[in-house]
Amino acid sequence: MNRSLPAKADVATAGPDLSKGYRFGALPPTDNSPELFVALAFSGGGKRSAAFGYGALTGLRDLTIKIGGRERRLLDEVDSMSAVSGGSFPAAYYGLYRDKIFTDFEKDFLRVDLESYIYGMYLLPWNWEWWFNPLYGTNDQMEKIYDQLMFHGATYADLIKLGRPLISIDATDVNFGTVFPFVQDQFDLICSDLSSFPVARAVAASNGFPVLFTPITLENHAEDCNGWVPGWVTRGEAKSANSREHYLAQFARLYLDGKNTKYIHLMDGGIADNLAMRGFINSILAYADDPERIRFAGLDKARRVLLVSVDGQASRDTSWPTQRTVSSIGQIFSAVSGTQIDSYNFETSMLAQLQLQEMVKAIRQVRCEEGAVIDGHPCEDVEGYFIHLSLQEIADPALRARLAAIPTGLTIPDADVDQLVEVGATEVKNSPELAAFRASLEP
Repeated sequence: MNRSLPAKADVATAGPDLSKGYRFGALPPTDNSPELFVALAFSGGGKRSAAFGYGALTGLRDLTIKIGGRERRLLDEVDSMSAVSGGSFPAAYYGLYRDKIFTDFEKDFLRVDLESYIYGMYLLPWNWEWWFNPLYGTNDQMEKIYDQLMFHGATYADLIKLGRPLISIDATDVNFGTVFPFVQDQFDLICSDLSSFPVARAVAASNGFPVLFTPITLENHAEDCNGWVPGWVTRGEAKSANSREHYLAQFARLYLDGKNTKYIHLMDGGIADNLAMRGFINSILAYADDPERIRFAGLDKARRVLLVSVDGQASRDTSWPTQRTVSSIGQIFSAVSGTQIDSYNFETSMLAQLQLQEMVKAIRQVRCEEGAVIDGHPCEDVEGYFIHLSLQEIADPALRARLAAIPTGLTIPDADVDQLVEVGATEVKNSPELAAFRASLEP
């Protein structure tokens, strides 16, 4: 068992203070437009996805829109980012350092041979604490490496000070096979205060590749919260047993039962959701069913909701069905990290699009309850856009095949980094869906 979360929340029977902590409604907005809600999701896929995601960020930096009489970078309008595995590196780095990512991220991460650190962890005796100490695992060692290279002691208290966008680093709870996002709403369920938690540790949990790394373990303090239950859980339990709301409420009850769920064991976020969108989907269910929460977060002012999936996963190896055996270490790791993890991505993408439209309907209803005209626009003028930027959908078949051949790992050649970054920026620039979104903002 690894180190558990040291801090527990001070939560009364009435529940946590939703105006505090690392949650969307509590984070102060920057000077972005209240008419837009923009969310990014960065997929898993090792450094390949990290480089592609970083390229997409450069594309969003260079893409301008006109909103509220101002010309703005689309990147400056981002309200929320979710990320798993390799995608968590650019998301967390941007969350802490903002535009500094465009000068330092490549030297701090993309061009660093991280796999040499992993070899050293296994081969060098002075790095073998994980071998002798049952409370210290290989991913505790990776946390130290990530912190040394990139995060330098930063905690979620630092992210709170910076305000939006909310950065949701998502891991997989291997006890229940579900997404576990590092946001305060999730930590409320285990009666814990996220603010003191190290960012590097969240990233390590999200990148906890099975077999290679041990789980990151948290302690559940739910028994100290006096039986508090979130409103969305009781509302979900009242719905049909076949509904998604009821299903999620049942999982929440597992965390609220601190007696039987004493510890949470976290591994690679891609196991539960390699597109990093299920946390966003679950949040929609909580918000869409609570008009007051929509107003508290300022979403009743939104007219456009944009969800961008930045998908750096590669297509599966089509040669396997022609082979008699698939038994090499590389093939087994590929199966664990790719084929099985990616098998439900299409369904996740379709579900995200459906829930996006549910969010649009909920915002539209709240707006029209407030008045026929909101800030000079008809209350029903709310639209949702889903954008999928994917390596698998690159038009050039030769380029698509070459990028797909880049392995999932934490070290790739500089030439591959350069091409992935360029392709990520180009996909943003040439997206017809983003062009349609921009056109919808015109008067």
